[in-house]
Amino acid sequence: MREAHHEFEKRGVKLLVVSSTDLEMTSFVAELLHAPYPIFSDPSWSIFYAYGMGSGFGVPLPGTFILDEAGVIRWRWYAPFSPVFTPPPAEELLGILDEMRRTRD
Repeated sequence: MREAHHEFEKRGVKLLVVSSTDLEMTSFVAELLHAPYPIFSDPSWSIFYAYGMGSGFGVPLPGTFILDEAGVIRWRWYAPFSPVFTPPPAEELLGILDEMRRTRD
């Protein structure tokens, strides 16, 4: 996502990441990754629960969401309960955003 961040910005889209680690670890990872988007710390998993995310092996499973300006979820991807999965790549998400824009306009 870091490499494609500018493509999301060109479309007026804000990216953010939610981590289940504490603030100290989340800050360390954000600095290490040089993330151009915010990374939030949610060690209580409240955001994960609010979005209906599952968990496995003691950690919340990842997900990807596209929300509109009103905060309504328009598209979602949930990681399967599996040790191996592939999240949607940035190119796929950009295509979904472009299609949503075409059907809205």
